[in-house]
Amino acid sequence: MSRRSPWWAVAFLALPATAALAGWRQAEPREPKQGEIPVSAPGNCDKAGATYILTKDITSTTSGLFLGNNLTLDLNGHTLTYAAGYAGVPNCGFEDGLAGWDVSKAPGAQAREMPMQHPLVGKRVCVLPEGQELASPLIELPVANRAYYAMVAVAAQEMRVGVFVEDERGRSIECAYRWGNNARPCCPEPERSPKLGGGVVFALLFGQPAGKYRIRVKAVRRDCVIDEADIRPALDVGVGLVDKTLPWAYYKCILDGDGCAFFDYTKPGAPGQPLDGLPRVTGQGTVTIRNGTIRLGSQAIRTWGVQSTAAQARMVLENVKFVQAGINAYAVYAPSATMRDCRAETDGPWIIDRHRQIDQVVSLLGGGASEVTGCELIGGQGQLAVNGDRSRIHGNLFVNRQTVVNHYSLGVGGQGTQVFRNRILPELGSGILIGRQQGVEIFENEIRVAASPPVNEYYNSDYSVNAIRLTDYNASKADPKGYCGHNRIHHNKIHVTGRRFPGADPGYKPMTYGIFMSVGGDQNFIHDNEFTIDQQAPPNGEKHGAYAFYIGGSDHGGVYYNNTVTSNVTPVWISNMYGPAGNVVIRGNTFRRAEGAEPFVPFMLGWYRHPARNVAFFSNRFEGIEFGVAINDYTTGYVSEYKVGWTLRVKAAPGAKVVVLDKSGAEAAAGQADATGLFVAHLPEHLAAGKGQIVEAGKRTVKIERTDLSAYRIRVGDREKPVTLREDTEVAF
Repeated sequence: MSRRSPWWAVAFLALPATAALAGWRQAEPREPKQGEIPVSAPGNCDKAGATYILTKDITSTTSGLFLGNNLTLDLNGHTLTYAAGYAGVPNCGFEDGLAGWDVSKAPGAQAREMPMQHPLVGKRVCVLPEGQELASPLIELPVANRAYYAMVAVAAQEMRVGVFVEDERGRSIECAYRWGNNARPCCPEPERSPKLGGGVVFALLFGQPAGKYRIRVKAVRRDCVIDEADIRPALDVGVGLVDKTLPWAYYKCILDGDGCAFFDYTKPGAPGQPLDGLPRVTGQGTVTIRNGTIRLGSQAIRTWGVQSTAAQARMVLENVKFVQAGINAYAVYAPSATMRDCRAETDGPWIIDRHRQIDQVVSLLGGGASEVTGCELIGGQGQLAVNGDRSRIHGNLFVNRQTVVNHYSLGVGGQGTQVFRNRILPELGSGILIGRQQGVEIFENEIRVAASPPVNEYYNSDYSVNAIRLTDYNASKADPKGYCGHNRIHHNKIHVTGRRFPGADPGYKPMTYGIFMSVGGDQNFIHDNEFTIDQQAPPNGEKHGAYAFYIGGSDHGGVYYNNTVTSNVTPVWISNMYGPAGNVVIRGNTFRRAEGAEPFVPFMLGWYRHPARNVAFFSNRFEGIEFGVAINDYTTGYVSEYKVGWTLRVKAAPGAKVVVLDKSGAEAAAGQADATGLFVAHLPEHLAAGKGQIVEAGKRTVKIERTDLSAYRIRVGDREKPVTLREDTEVAF
C-alpha cells in the first residue's frame, strides 16, 4: 500500500514561528455536568436543547455519530474515529514496483518513476499497455453491506480503463443502484476515463458480505498510466446532520457533477429519504460541535469529518481538530458554518475530479453567510470554499498542497465577502480565487506563492500559480452566469517566487503571479499592496516567469494604484500568453529594482496576436530603474498601444465646476471641486503605439510611434488657463 508519513508533520514545523495562531488546543477531559448526556459509543444524539459529552475515545468501522437539531456535542478532549480498521491493497501505488500484483495478463506492465511527467501519488506509477490487465492480491473487506470504492488513479482523459472486482472464489461482483424503474450499473465499470487533467476512476461496491476481494484494472484504450489502485471504504462521516440524502455515489454521477451524501443511510429505492431511526434535521436551528478531534481511521476515499445536508441548521465548530488521509478525504461539508479555532490536517495526494471546485477540505456551499476565524488548514487539494454572501474569513493560516489545477487555498463565492488578516502560505499551489462575484474585499493578508513543479495536466506547457486570481473568463456584464467586478484587493503583502525545474519537459513553463486578471465584466481595484517579485533564474521569459500583475484574456484589466512593487525582473505583463487585454490603469505606484538585480524594463505589452488596448500609466514612481515599456507584438497587424500621463490638481472654490479641454478643444475631464476646493484628473501626456518590427544592431524590435497630447486648457467659470503636462501639476484659480 502507498502509505506515507503525514507530510505536514515536517512542513508545518518548518513554518516561521509567527505562523502559529491561537488555533486549536487540546482540551482536557472533564466529568459530565448535571443534565449533560454522556456518550461512549457510536450512534444518535437527537434531544433538542441537550448537551452530549464524550466520556472516552470512540471508534467506528463506519460513520460515527448522527445529530439532531438544536443541540451541542462536546467531544470533551476525546477523539472520534470513523471508518477504522481497513488495510487496503499492499503496494497499491507501485512504490515497490509490481510486487504483489498478478501481471500474468499484463506482461508489458512497468512500474516507472515519472515525477516530471505524471506526478500522481508517490514517486512511481504503473504504465499498463493497451489491452492488458493486472490484478491485486486478495484483501479483507471486514464490514458487510457498506460502500467501498474499487479505485484507480488515471493520468489522462484519453486513457480509458476497466475496473472490476472479484471475490476469493473468482466470482465477478456486479452492483447496481435501483429506484423505481431505474437501475444504474455501479460495478464493474468496464470502460471509463477521468475528465480533463486526469483523476480517479472507481466502481461502487455495496451490499456485499464481508470477505476477501481483489481489484482488476484493464487498459481498455491506449496505454494507460495508473496509480493508487485499491479498494477503500467510501462515503463515511465522522458526524452527520441529515435532512435529505444524496445517494448519487456511482461514477457517472461524478461525470454529471452530482453531489453525494449518506449513501449507506438512504432507504433502499428511495433517493433522498434517510433510513428510519436516523435523526432528521429540518428547519432552523443551531448545532454546536466543540473541543476534540474527529479522525478518519483508514486511508479512504470520499469521506467527511462533518457532513450536513440540513440547509437551515447553523453549524458552529469550536476548537475541533480534523485529521484525514486519502482521496477526497475532507473535514467539513455544510451549507454554512461558524468555525473558530479549528484545525484540519489533510493528506490528500490526488483527487477524483479537479473540475469539482466545491470539493475542498472545508466546503461551505449554501447561501447563508459563514465565518471562519482562528483556524489552521494544513494540506489538501484546495482548502476552503465559501459561497454565502457577506461571509468573513479572517485570522487563519492556510498551507495548501495543491498538485491539481484550480484548487486554491481559498475559493471566494458570494457577494460582499471579506477576507482579511490571514496568512496564506501554500507549500504547493495558489492562494485566493475570486470568480463571478462583486463586492469582495481582500485586505491585510500575507500571501506567499512559488512556481510549481510540473503537474500531471500541464507537464509540457505553461502552468501558473497565483497569489490572487480574478476571473469570469472574460464574460460580459450581461452573462447569465454572472460576472466579476467591483472587488477590492488592498493593503496585502504578497511575495512571488519564480523557479525553474531541471529535468522537466522542455515545453514546461512554470509561471507565478501576484495578481492574475482575466475579467470581462467590470473593473476591479488593486491598491496599497506590497509586492515582492523574486525570479530565481532571471530574466523572465516565455519559458518561465514571475510577475506582480499578469493581465490577459481581460477586457477589463483592472485599476492598480498606490502599490509598491519590488522586483528583480519585469513585473507587469499586459496582454500575454493567456489572451489580449485592455482598459488597464496603472497609476501612483512605486516600482523598485531589487538589490543586486540587473536593469529591466518595468512593463511589457502584447504577445503574438494578443495586442494591448487602452492601457494608461499615470504618475508612477521608479527607484533604481527607468520608466519603459517593451512592446512584445511579433505578428503583423497586431499592435499594442498605451498612454503615459500625469495627475492634474486644480485648486478652486469648493463646488466650482472645472472643465479640462485637450488641444483640439474636446472635453478631456470635467467635474466639481470638492469641499476643500480640489479637483483631480489623470490625463495623458502622450500616446505610444507599436508600428511594426524593425532590426537594430542585429536584433528585432518594435518601432514605437509617439503622439504628443500634453497641451490642455483649464476652465473654471469664465476663467481659463493653459497647462502643459510633463509631470504632476497643480494649478490654482
